[in-house]
Amino acid sequence: MSKVKFNADEMMVMAMFEQPTRTETMRYIEEVVPFVEDDVEVFSLVASTMKKMRSISDMEFSRLDLKPYLQDVVAK
Repeated sequence: MSKVKFNADEMMVMAMFEQPTRTETMRYIEEVVPFVEDDVEVFSLVASTMKKMRSISDMEFSRLDLKPYLQDVVAK
């Protein structure tokens, strides 16, 4: 098991784009890159999230509890 730690913002990105699998979630996140590449802060967040997601297994991804992070987005 890897020792990759996602921060709250990275967890929120994954929650917003969550799909049934890690690969599908990554594909979905990649679709927003053209829309955020001019925003350094958002682009950096997406890039760091994707880098960490590539470092974990599908099993590790499936164990992440993303729901609380999605509720934060919906509540705001």
